[in-house]
Amino acid sequence: MIFSAVIVAAGASLRAGPGAPKPWRDLGGRPVLDWSARALSGAGARRLVVVTTADRIDAARALLSDLPDLSVVEGGATRSLSVRAGLAALDGPPNEPVLVHDAARPFLSGEVIGRVLEALATADGALAALPVADSLRR
Repeated sequence: MIFSAVIVAAGASLRAGPGAPKPWRDLGGRPVLDWSARALSGAGARRLVVVTTADRIDAARALLSDLPDLSVVEGGATRSLSVRAGLAALDGPPNEPVLVHDAARPFLSGEVIGRVLEALATADGALAALPVADSLRR
């Protein structure tokens, strides 16, 4: 299925504590943002839009410069405004599915992407939901 993707990486990351915003922190030798971007691109995203803060636009473009059909745009004051900015940067047909992903969630797999796209074949919207970690269960 042909789809595009928006990755939202414009938040303040206040819950992550001091230091760089979570999408820019190192995880296995790569920024957290890189993991999600490469997962969506590798799954076949026709267009990939990364929404970030004004001061991180150049860094995002440099980090992901080898990905095809990449756009990097400035986000808004809220997550909702940032998602809107990402959607506005897309140029596909109006019925093309768009996956919206939070850059702070680096372990997106091709399997999860595939299941969401499969669900979109028969629904107007779909949400990935994964089991809670064993450490949080009773």
